Amino acid sequence: MSESTRATASAPASEPAATPFDALLQRLQSEGAEGLAYETLRRRLIQFYRLHLPAEADDLADVVLDRLARKLHQGTDVTSVPLYALGIARMVLHEARARGARRFAAEADPTFVPGGDEHDTAATETVLAALSQCLDAAGSAARTLILAYYGADGAERIAVRQRLAAERRISLNALRNRALRLREMLEDCVRMHLGDSEIS
Repeated sequence: MSESTRATASAPASEPAATPFDALLQRLQSEGAEGLAYETLRRRLIQFYRLHLPAEADDLADVVLDRLARKLHQGTDVTSVPLYALGIARMVLHEARARGARRFAAEADPTFVPGGDEHDTAATETVLAALSQCLDAAGSAARTLILAYYGADGAERIAVRQRLAAERRISLNALRNRALRLREMLEDCVRMHLGDSEIS
């Protein structure tokens, strides 16, 4: 029996997690202190992406953690959380590179017109309208936090997130957790408005 299997088997039975993020924290708690384990896992993912797509390292790490949390919440059998996260990270890297290649090919096309076709534009506007309604329903504080947290790019993103944490007198980890919970809530709200089972 592997060490991770023994840790899982010896962990006491717990209540089902309310959200995907809670499921991730519960699983990490069964393998040690969840706060430290979460930060360690996220730091490793960021280091992985800095070798390949440094400009997107933070965002891609968050995508991996989000997918990992959803898989655990759905009851996927995961023997080793770090190894499973690495598998997701490789898949996300492949997707990000494919998106970049498609974007480059499209922009190199002399007939390329930014904005996409009429159908894509209409679909995007529908999603944005639903998101706007959900942001309004979440309240001004939540709206301000989520837009600021995900709105900046590059080095500015780090400064913005540090400022947000300082203003709220919480750690960066606590801020990240709060933003992730808000994001999950907004995704569920948008799905409900669109009547769609999955939003990529």
